[in-house]
Amino acid sequence: MKKLLILVLAAAALTSCRSGKEAAVQDLRALTSEIEANASTYNFKQWLKEQKKYEKIDDRLKKYDYSAQESQEIGELKGQCLGYFAKGVLGKATNKVLDAANQIQGIIDGVQKVLTP
Repeated sequence: MKKLLILVLAAAALTSCRSGKEAAVQDLRALTSEIEANASTYNFKQWLKEQKKYEKIDDRLKKYDYSAQESQEIGELKGQCLGYFAKGVLGKATNKVLDAANQIQGIIDGVQKVLTP
């Protein structure tokens, strides 16, 4: 019973450490680093997953007041994330559009080849 109480208190202590404003900033830093390291390998679904992580962190960040220096860092990190999102999602979407256009062109070429005497 005593061990269980110690485990519960330890878990509560760890949870409280991860719920403050500094934890939210650290999570944004970690997400930014993760995206930067993996941006070139993400597929469309992974980008959406990362966007949801970003939104959750952003919601947590909005709960606190920050110093000018902290706000500057948060703004820069958010800007980096948003830049990667735009580049990644638009890049993947552009590739899908180009693939579709190439397939359409292939269909047209194939039909013309068959119909040309």
